[in-house]
Amino acid sequence: MMHRSTYAHYARQQRYYDNLCDPEFEIRRPHGCGRLYEFLIGHKFQTGLAVLELNLAGRTVLEVCCGSGLMTEALARRGARVTGTDVSIQALARARERARRYGFHAEFRVADTEALPFRDACFDVVAVHDGLHHLDDPGRAIREMARVARQGVLILEPAQAVLTHLAVHLGLAEEVEKAGNRVRRLDARDVATRLRQAGFSRVVWRRTLMYYPHEPFPWFRWFDAGPCFGLFRAAFWGVNLVLGRWGNKLALGATRGGG
Repeated sequence: MMHRSTYAHYARQQRYYDNLCDPEFEIRRPHGCGRLYEFLIGHKFQTGLAVLELNLAGRTVLEVCCGSGLMTEALARRGARVTGTDVSIQALARARERARRYGFHAEFRVADTEALPFRDACFDVVAVHDGLHHLDDPGRAIREMARVARQGVLILEPAQAVLTHLAVHLGLAEEVEKAGNRVRRLDARDVATRLRQAGFSRVVWRRTLMYYPHEPFPWFRWFDAGPCFGLFRAAFWGVNLVLGRWGNKLALGATRGGG
């Protein structure tokens, strides 16, 4: 049975994602959001696939906390057979509209990530993008992801980072999101320990220093032009070459032996 405080936590977020966010933006992002925004989102996904080291084509993938289907689309376009789950009925309705509008296939169903309604090892890969930090107990969700994953787990989440603490102090990053949840940033070593205990022999992670708001700043459009975008990309790679290991974005991939 769901704890009373956990139920209230979910109810606040369901209310926000069902009624208060901009449905059109959620359906289309990152489409039409500009070259810089699309580059940053794409870089996160590419980093995740690099650390996972599994070809997703033909594999069954469960995406938990899928929201309006941003990563669902990216996974499906790589040939995965994706099932997306979320606690928000309206978020799933937006994800279905995204699939219809942008021409990809995925299944969607309501499910609690901390108590997944699936048998053990029934998906090849279980993935999450910016979903665990919304939860009351990310550790329990990670255990559930590991339980239903046959071959691999992919986690793309905010990381615990000194630079993030500074950004929160300066008002540049949120400690509490608009949906009412405290941002539970992950410790890569803690996540790796949990997954190794669950039988994943290979765990690799990479951190990236990256910042963008949920809805892009208007000045992001300045980088749509080729020269400006080229300068940004060069600066991005340079900064991450020096500071990336302490970055605020975590990409972690885990596979079982022979996965």
